[in-house]
Amino acid sequence: MGLRPALRLESGVPVTRQVGATTALGKVLDHIEHDGLTVEEALEHWQRYADRPPPPMLVGWLAKAVRHYFAASAEIVWAEKLQVELVPVSRNWGRRRRFDTGDGEEVLQEEVVSGRRFEGDGVRELRLLRTKSVRDRARDEAEIALVAGVVASAAVVLSGMWDKRPLTLRSAPTPHRVRVVEIGCSDGSHNVLFEGTAQEAHERYRKDAESAVIAAASGTEYLPGADCGGCDLIGQCPAVPVRSGLLGVDGSGLPRRSWSLSSGRSFDDCPARLVAERLFLPRDRTAEDSDHTRRGQAVHAWLEDLHRRVPVRACEADEAPPTPDEWSAGRWTVSGEQARLGTQMIADHALVCALRGPAGYVEAHPERPVVVFDPKANVVVVAKTDLLYRAGEVWRVRETKTVSVLDESDLMIQFPQLALAVVLSVEGGVRVGERVRVELERLSVSGPVVAELDIEDPEIVAAARSVVRTRVETWHASPSLTAKPGKVCETCPFNQWCPESKA
Repeated sequence: MGLRPALRLESGVPVTRQVGATTALGKVLDHIEHDGLTVEEALEHWQRYADRPPPPMLVGWLAKAVRHYFAASAEIVWAEKLQVELVPVSRNWGRRRRFDTGDGEEVLQEEVVSGRRFEGDGVRELRLLRTKSVRDRARDEAEIALVAGVVASAAVVLSGMWDKRPLTLRSAPTPHRVRVVEIGCSDGSHNVLFEGTAQEAHERYRKDAESAVIAAASGTEYLPGADCGGCDLIGQCPAVPVRSGLLGVDGSGLPRRSWSLSSGRSFDDCPARLVAERLFLPRDRTAEDSDHTRRGQAVHAWLEDLHRRVPVRACEADEAPPTPDEWSAGRWTVSGEQARLGTQMIADHALVCALRGPAGYVEAHPERPVVVFDPKANVVVVAKTDLLYRAGEVWRVRETKTVSVLDESDLMIQFPQLALAVVLSVEGGVRVGERVRVELERLSVSGPVVAELDIEDPEIVAAARSVVRTRVETWHASPSLTAKPGKVCETCPFNQWCPESKA
């Protein structure tokens, strides 16, 4: 589902775009539900006529996902209770609405829902496709209300999502009942999200979704992030600085791509893993998350919550987890020795917390996205700072790492985030037009240590550029992302989908 304004600007620059997993699944299901093909015929047809050879891991996931979808659909018996035969609908459902933004202006907004659409005898059902299991999936009440409201009054979308402005819509009879379900295509799990009359759907929309839709429709804030790489406005967006030569590589003749340190690490492990991540294929996190990793992530999430407090204030030692033997932060839970060590690290952090300073003189932005476009490399660089903060008039980036033992060898090689932070800072990419100081906070068994990298030192800057270039150049020269099976398969979270896995 989605919202879209009546605006489209195309740059004409070739961009590498990966077809999403649920989009590919939808194409296979179209062949089955609308063209009458069998599952095997549909999968073979999709592979044969795809715009480009599909990634093997996507093929592996699809072969299971399509069968899980139909297994879940067979268990959905609501329509049979009403003695209604539902038939698949080939076109999207959408509608056009005008909103008063509250300042005297009106915004024309279009709302479109995607998924598997069915109707019959005044009944409409939308089945939302999820790549992962939905057995324990949290409900998003705003999303449910938005989808239910659109389904209850939608017209049929005749044009493509991005073909023309505005959409070409054909009116359709208003349903008297609406049902929204979600299907976890990795295991066939399913949940009923909404079931009721069209009037009840409209009431839910007004109660739980309308204010958020109006805010999104009238918002003017730029939100740079991971999706910037596929945006046609890149190079023209005031929130994304353009820094030619930032990465030190030449991308002449290559399509525009996105790069981050995490995607670079995935490429180094196995190029095919990067494909699976960008497809958002389900991952087995137990295979990749060691006890040390979970502890580090939990500490990081706990500190992030403390740094997000309003008003901003420094962390105190007694704000560590009150149950040191077992505690949770974000989606991470730790117990035993790792939990106790994590509690100690959080308490130690209070000794060196960056946010100490007079009230009103400290400003904090945890997990701040930083996006910069390097047109010479034709790459959108995506980063996220652990903490961007201002103490007095000086802005700083602080990266925080949990380590078992302090290692005093080259810090930028140990932690390439530092090297990237230095390069982004001297290029004015963290705060446009400003050089931001760069710090490293290490939380260890022996206590906390903070170091600052001198961004005015040309040797440090040259070393940082060398580290970044080394991390980028192999990925940049290898646009074909094929599997590299080996020992790394043992800890790959996607090996269940990979036909070349050695695990």
